[in-house]
Amino acid sequence: MNVKDLKSFEAVYEERGINQAAQKLFITPQGLSRNIKMLESELDTVLFERTKQGVRPTESAELLHERAGILIREFEEIRNGIQQLKNEKRLLRIGCACGVFNVLSFPVIQKFIDENPEISVEWCEYSNQEVKERLKDSTIEYGFVVGAWKEDGVKNRRLAGCRVCLLVYEGHPFYDLEEVTIDMVRGEKLILMNEYFHMYHDFLEACEVRGFKPHIAAKTADANFQYQLCRQKTGLAVVPDFAAEHFRMDHMRAIPFRERLRWEVYGVYKENNGWYSVIRALEDFLQN
Repeated sequence: MNVKDLKSFEAVYEERGINQAAQKLFITPQGLSRNIKMLESELDTVLFERTKQGVRPTESAELLHERAGILIREFEEIRNGIQQLKNEKRLLRIGCACGVFNVLSFPVIQKFIDENPEISVEWCEYSNQEVKERLKDSTIEYGFVVGAWKEDGVKNRRLAGCRVCLLVYEGHPFYDLEEVTIDMVRGEKLILMNEYFHMYHDFLEACEVRGFKPHIAAKTADANFQYQLCRQKTGLAVVPDFAAEHFRMDHMRAIPFRERLRWEVYGVYKENNGWYSVIRALEDFLQN
């Protein structure tokens, strides 16, 4: 059994079809079918049954699926660790959740890069969840995420944060208030950052704790669009307070929540990888 066959299996399981999975893996359907047959032969079982819609996993496939992801991740972690030991090229790949550089100053990261020329640093923005998935899969070594990542085997370092506010237009009953509560927005039309942002899930959870679902008038990945919709009186926008710094705030106010909702950035890495010299270097830099 090899990792290539397991990755082939995972793709077919997720896509429920050979052709779709082959496109995802950038191989031919014939080559993918061959990988699956080799895996079935080694395990002495049938993993997929063909249907008019594609393929259907068997009970054996369900069992393998429960374990395959763990095996793939462990192998990738071992391979990545060996590359770090070889130290032929000191590479640090960083995943950044969208928006973190609004509160975590990018010049701080640039200073680390400038002070450590022997380390090749690559960074890219992803959704908050994708940063976590890439860290699990060992396709990055370090992540900047929004919200503490409460999972065994993950180290967290709080780096920066800001308040979450309610953006209110002039003429709304809340406009002259110094603070608002989550209960007060019950029934209000709200404009939220979408599911790719940690703040969306945090806010929904806060409303659920108080026994209601918020009335979401719009969801977006663009804070500027939130501002425009609020200014047009489509609804009230839930935003981190740094957003107000970029907007023309005449006839608009960003009012903090009494519950002290926060938008916080954490540095995260896998505890098992804490010995990597590139991670130690970044951690020491951030601590100092």
